[in-house]
Amino acid sequence: MKTPYHFLPLILFLIFATACKTDPMENYFVQASESPDFFVINIPASIVEFDQNKLDPETLKQIKTIKKMNILVYKNDFEPAKKQKEFAKADKIIKSKAYKTLTKINNKGYEVVFTYQGNPQQIDEVVFLGKDQNYNFIIGMLKGKNVNVNSLVKAFKHIKDVDQSQTKSIIDMIKTEK
Repeated sequence: MKTPYHFLPLILFLIFATACKTDPMENYFVQASESPDFFVINIPASIVEFDQNKLDPETLKQIKTIKKMNILVYKNDFEPAKKQKEFAKADKIIKSKAYKTLTKINNKGYEVVFTYQGNPQQIDEVVFLGKDQNYNFIIGMLKGKNVNVNSLVKAFKHIKDVDQSQTKSIIDMIKTEK
């Protein structure tokens, strides 16, 4: 009869292999947050208030599944080639993960693309990447649990207010970091 220790190397290998399998986007966020070229902002979902009178119960339920948003702001304005290279790196990760486009916004020289991965009825992550013509860019990741795209779009159309005290402190932090 074989002892259970016979399977120990196999179990350790499986644990190691699973632990090393990281999400490239999350890995990018971790690496970038350690770089002096980036400024990191972690925003709780509670910062945004929605007009609950204009949203149906299902959409309100969906909003509560949104946990947080992480944002990276690239702040190195001194090396244009490095800035373009870093933007291309972030863009490549989004394209390699086969994110689906949710919406694109072009306004006054800024371009922002919102993407998601998975089934439109059960999204756990929305990623946005925005830039201007000088490749100053921002990348963000919204985390939730089984968020429906239609509910998310409907909810964002009815943003009632953003907690000014929290956004002011975030904007002040960005200004002092630059």
